[in-house]
Amino acid sequence: MMKLGMMLLFVSDLEGSKRFYCDILGFRLEAEAENRLEFKHPGCRFVAFKCERKAEVENYSQVPRSVFAFEVASVDQSFNDLRSRGISFLHSEPAENAFCRYAAFRDPSGNVHEIYEPKI
Repeated sequence: MMKLGMMLLFVSDLEGSKRFYCDILGFRLEAEAENRLEFKHPGCRFVAFKCERKAEVENYSQVPRSVFAFEVASVDQSFNDLRSRGISFLHSEPAENAFCRYAAFRDPSGNVHEIYEPKI
């Protein structure tokens, strides 16, 4: 069985991404180079590489893409907390599917992530 060991992300703005992932989401910066940021995050290594353009969010759930989903104790509380810190969500309120409640947001480069609260 393969183990998920690293998450790679491509970002158009390293400084904006450093502020977003460290100051807003609370990741710890481990290393920084001209073309990448390395973060410490429980679960696996997280590396952001510099790229040329922002990602387009259009048709978010209708086209193939990878989405990082962060489990939270309360999606409502996290949604309100992150909005108060300036995060732009794709939903006006948390949505729901068969296995969780969730809300999608984007980083400064247009990458989509989600917070989710599993249904037990």
